[in-house]
Amino acid sequence: MARERGLYQRKDSPYWWIDVVLPDGRRVCQSTRLKDRDAATEFLIRLKADAYDAQQKPLQPDRSWKEAVLRYVGELDNPSRLVSSRDHLRQLDPFLCELMLNEISMESLQPFIRHRKDVEGVTNATVNRALEIVRRILHLARDEWGWLERFPRIRMLSEPRRRVRFLSRREADALLEALSAHLRPVVSFGLATGCRMGEILNLEWHRVDFDRRVAWLDHGTTKNGEGRGIPLNNDAILALRAVEGDHGRWCFTYQGKRMERVGSGWKRALRRAGITAFRFHDLRHTWASWHVTNGTSLQELMELGGWKSYEMVLRYAHLAPDHLSHAAARIERTWEIVESNSTKTLR
Repeated sequence: MARERGLYQRKDSPYWWIDVVLPDGRRVCQSTRLKDRDAATEFLIRLKADAYDAQQKPLQPDRSWKEAVLRYVGELDNPSRLVSSRDHLRQLDPFLCELMLNEISMESLQPFIRHRKDVEGVTNATVNRALEIVRRILHLARDEWGWLERFPRIRMLSEPRRRVRFLSRREADALLEALSAHLRPVVSFGLATGCRMGEILNLEWHRVDFDRRVAWLDHGTTKNGEGRGIPLNNDAILALRAVEGDHGRWCFTYQGKRMERVGSGWKRALRRAGITAFRFHDLRHTWASWHVTNGTSLQELMELGGWKSYEMVLRYAHLAPDHLSHAAARIERTWEIVESNSTKTLR
């Protein structure tokens, strides 16, 4: 396959990189996370095609925040999430109720943030939970409802670093053994690839290439809104082979339909395996920790996991002290211990 324009390699990375202006005018500079040139070329072609298809969609009439909230609440079927979401939405309502979706931005959210922090005295973490709901609704409006063309950059406030929870190999084996048959391939794929729940459950067969051992994540399913390629190791291949043929479109299904969440089956398996304080997203932390403890560099981990900044992977640095040992050795002098008259000296 001929190399696509905009594809190149960097000396500091084993992966192919892209630097291209898409049909919608966006410039994208990122790693493909793929070492095979043909696979990276196909990734770039798909990226351009997705941007072109999105550009051809007819413009939607402007929708309001109120309309989006009504639809979001109406589609929620998780009772606990519904209760917590309603509390945050009530706090947001006085500040966003008059806005259209395309008017919501970090700037328009500042009055809400200042009121919650300065007047009501809540923590940054509490404000962030509300901002996460705003982001979730805007993501749905853009990716599923077709109500929003561009997603605004909404930054989370700083808060104390959360404890990173990950499984040992023995715990992971116990969890896989405790899972029901339809969930085991999902969790196995997550441990093998580090993909987020939404990325896994939205994976379609036409985006899986067994020959090149790669899967392409659609830009609408990733957290940062950018597509990326996922190298498939043997565990990931086996997880996909286990469900191959179950459904014509979706990779992971339950009772003939796309799986939307892991639900109560996940919680039951955790109890049976004796694992506490563990979320599905912690599978991603587990995957990252296993990589680092087995020699994957933080730079490689950043590209594999689709993180946008190096700071995001520094939480795993303490698991790889070897790279600091090598750094310390770079300025070593050649000394020797010499004993004379029962006295030890360095020379």
